[in-house]
Amino acid sequence: MKALRRLAALLLLGLWASAAYGDGGTVLLHQDAGPFSVTLFAASQPLRVGAADLSVMVQDKTTGQVLLDPVIDLTISPQSANARAQTVRLARGLASNRLLQAATVDFPHSGRWRLTVLVARGSETAHLSMECIVEPNHSRAELVWFYVLLPVGIIVLFVLHQVLKLRSEGKVQ
Repeated sequence: MKALRRLAALLLLGLWASAAYGDGGTVLLHQDAGPFSVTLFAASQPLRVGAADLSVMVQDKTTGQVLLDPVIDLTISPQSANARAQTVRLARGLASNRLLQAATVDFPHSGRWRLTVLVARGSETAHLSMECIVEPNHSRAELVWFYVLLPVGIIVLFVLHQVLKLRSEGKVQ
C-alpha cells in the first residue's frame, strides 16, 4: 500500500513538474557560436501575431559561466518581401531572471519569420539565426464564447429530446 502511494505521489509530482516553465519561457534556440553559447527563449509558445517576449542567455562556451555584460541585438524579419525587418536591443531590466536579457517584439502578421541574434562582447562577436513560424492570433473571446454557449447548446438539445419523446408518446400534438 505504501509503495502504491509513493508511486502515485511520484507520478503526480512528475506531471506537475512537466508543466513548469523556467523564467525565460520555452527554448527556441541553443547553439554555440564563436566564444559564446547562446540560448534564445520565447515566453509564449507557439509564437502568435502580436507582442512576444523574447529573452537571451549568453554563456562562455568553455566554462559555461553566464556572461552578464554582452550587447545583444535581435532582428526579426519576415520571409515575405512586403514587410520590413525590425531590430531591438535586449535589456537586462526587462527580464524577470537576472541572467537573461529580454525585449518585447511585435509580429504584425503570421507566417515564416527569421530571428537573428547578434552578440558582442569587447572584440568578440557571434551571429546566430533561425526560422520560426508565427501563428495567427486566436482571440480568447472565441474560447470564452465556446464555453458560454456549450451549456446553452446542451440545454437546447435536452429540451428538443424531451419534446420529441413526448410527441412520440402522443402526449403533445
